[in-house]
Amino acid sequence: MFKIIKDKNIFEKIINDRIKFSFSKSSIVDEILSKIKNGGDSELIKFTKKFDKVNIDKIRVSQKIIEESIDNVDSELIKSILEAKENIENFHKKQKPKNFELIQKDKTKIYFEHRPIKRVGVYIPGGRFPLFSTALMNIIPAKIAGVNEIILCSPPQSSGYPNDIILSIAKIMGISEVYNIGGAQAIAAMAYGTDSIKKVDKITGPGNIFVSKAKQFVSDIVGIDMIAGPTEQLVVADDSADPLIIASDLICQAEHDVNSWSVLITDSIKIVNQVNNIINENFKSNKISQVAKESIVNNGFIYLVNSRKEFIESINKISPEHLSLQIKNSRSIISKIIAGVIFLGNNTSPAWGDYWAGPNHTLPTSGQSRFKSALSVNDFMVSYSIIESTNKALKTKGKVVMSLAKAEGLLAHSESIKVRIK
Repeated sequence: MFKIIKDKNIFEKIINDRIKFSFSKSSIVDEILSKIKNGGDSELIKFTKKFDKVNIDKIRVSQKIIEESIDNVDSELIKSILEAKENIENFHKKQKPKNFELIQKDKTKIYFEHRPIKRVGVYIPGGRFPLFSTALMNIIPAKIAGVNEIILCSPPQSSGYPNDIILSIAKIMGISEVYNIGGAQAIAAMAYGTDSIKKVDKITGPGNIFVSKAKQFVSDIVGIDMIAGPTEQLVVADDSADPLIIASDLICQAEHDVNSWSVLITDSIKIVNQVNNIINENFKSNKISQVAKESIVNNGFIYLVNSRKEFIESINKISPEHLSLQIKNSRSIISKIIAGVIFLGNNTSPAWGDYWAGPNHTLPTSGQSRFKSALSVNDFMVSYSIIESTNKALKTKGKVVMSLAKAEGLLAHSESIKVRIK
């Protein structure tokens, strides 16, 4: 059953505490990173045995295993994956940035261009349920950006290899460099490199608290997508919403992790009571997983507000990862609110976004949607400028630039313009 909150101060304290979510157990991650940096492959094998309870003799998955994996996956599932892949590709192709050329008044020529990152490492969690959809969401934008070298790391299952569906996606996406390692040790291997794994330029993909902390630690030497906290689902509903749909949306995100956040904001006491009754029935009948139960009990709550204005204020206070708007005239507030992704209306399930619609489901959490975007093609590209000054520009504006340099006390800068004018 969800806790019911009516006091604004209590609501804000909960949100502030959520935003202060800190990654603990850093000493363990420190040790893992240090050992991988110094010990390489042998330490990877040791950590795999320790954490994954699997003995591996080779870190890289052979092409033969990758090729054969697809035969171990239901053909209808492969068909569904291919359809989802097409939707995701269609959306991300529209994101590719455009180059441009500009000529200033003094005829200085400027070119703004983009290049793909050369080598990217994608991390795909194993855990209770390997997140094969995340492989699509990370590999597809990297491919569209033009990244030539994409490697995939995922922890081994009892077979000694990553999950067959994940391997199948590697085959479908043309990824030949796959490693059966997981956790913080995989992040370390991609960041530092080992005898078997050439280091990458950027690491993307979600993971548990150890993976997140490892990404944070190595972010000074390698690019990362984001530091993600527990997943979040905020539903905003009025009395026009369907309480059964509200409850199902809150439960579906709660099943990710015991630390997941499922929150309902409403101005209807009727909705509050109906949703809680449905949740209680699910608890009693064991229709939801133990993970979802723990998540709801520990972190879930309903915030009862008095007006539409409070809807907007509350949404922006949270700036959630996932926001479901189940209110009348929902489009009228979109320009006023902040969220990683917005699901409009009763027909749009968060799962529709996770698997099918096309936009990326790798999203900022813990209020980071205020300043960070979902993973996109741009995350796999680097922009740069080319500048070409002309002789005419030097003669007409050289002294102006020299005066700017002198005003900052950088006389050598000024001199570098002067010698060109001469």
